Amino acid sequence: MKIFSLLVFVFLAFAAVGCDSVDPERGYSTQLLYDDNIETICVDMFDSDSFRRGVEYDLTMALVTRIGANTPYKICQDRKQADTVLYGRILNVTERILNQQRELDRPMQEQVLVVAEVTWKDLRTGELLLDKQRFRFSGNYAALMNDSIEAASREAVNKMAVDIVNAMEVGW
Repeated sequence: MKIFSLLVFVFLAFAAVGCDSVDPERGYSTQLLYDDNIETICVDMFDSDSFRRGVEYDLTMALVTRIGANTPYKICQDRKQADTVLYGRILNVTERILNQQRELDRPMQEQVLVVAEVTWKDLRTGELLLDKQRFRFSGNYAALMNDSIEAASREAVNKMAVDIVNAMEVGW
């Protein structure tokens, strides 16, 4: 019984040492994926160069939701109270036909492509944490199946929000 207790103690001691490592060659890490010096973030309304209305609202709301759910950062509405600010611009929203019905010459499946440029700035130091990084995502829809272009653009924007929040992680 003493040997078993000793083995358990040694195993736990090695596991605790291995879990505090930042070096991937030494093992796993218990450190946060996000910078722990940042507490608050302000997400500004995105601008849009596209004529498609509402996509900038959808992207801003998707980012606020995703940051609140997946990061330790608190969302701040006032830039003056925030440690960092996330802002950007929707550069383009385009549609294209993926396949077409030959007999009637109408689209069967279409795609919406959303391209955005995102900047994340530390307001305390002026450092750019993300500097005009581009993100491109698409969503598909079929008008014959009563899908809408709005649902497809929301799908693309939600995928983009996930990728933007992943880009906010601290490198290993």
